[in-house]
Parts: sequence; structure tokens; C-alpha cells
Amino acid sequence: MNADRSLIALPCKLSPGIFSGERVFEVRLANGETYTSVAPRFFCWNGSGVLVGETEPEREADGMVAAHLIEDLEGGQVAVEVPDGEVIAVDQAQVTRRPTPIVPPSPTSIEI
Repeated sequence: MNADRSLIALPCKLSPGIFSGERVFEVRLANGETYTSVAPRFFCWNGSGVLVGETEPEREADGMVAAHLIEDLEGGQVAVEVPDGEVIAVDQAQVTRRPTPIVPPSPTSIEI
């Protein structure tokens, strides 16, 4: 499998997480149910395809979450790994290219 092909994004609903560096994401599964989990904010894009900032979204909003394409399944479905490490089945039509590379935040220095 081509490595570039495996780096994908899934449309989702994004909400603020409990911690400032995380976002709650909801993805529609192939069976129609909703999968909800958390991801580091630098694995999430807003509805415009820009990595979410420190304070966005303020409330539930459309966005995308990073995932890895694992394998093609029958019936137009694919298995993807989401940031929490779970492998879920979604419709192939949901899979899109990542709008931008993922850029983790730089470590901050702590003065003692």
C-alpha cells in the first residue's frame, strides 16, 4: 500500500475536549452508528481544512480528523485507524486526503 494513500482524513463533528490539547470527534461508521472518541488537536482540521487552533472549535462544528487507511473491505467499506488507536469501518466515500500535513506543537522549555 502506498504510504501517501494511507494518510487520510475523515469528516467528523468536532467539540472541545476536557483538556485544552484534545478534541472530541464523532465519525459515522459504515453501519450508520456514530463513533465518538478524543484526539490531540493537531490531528484535527476545521471545516476550512486548517488545523484547529488552541481555542477552536468553541462548540460542536464540522471538521476532519486524521486517520490511517488500513485495508479495503467488501461492500465499499474501508478499515481505518483513528487517533485513539481503534480500527473502525467507514464507507469508502468518507475517506479524503489530509488537507495539510500534521504539525505537532513544538516542545516548550520550562524555566526552573
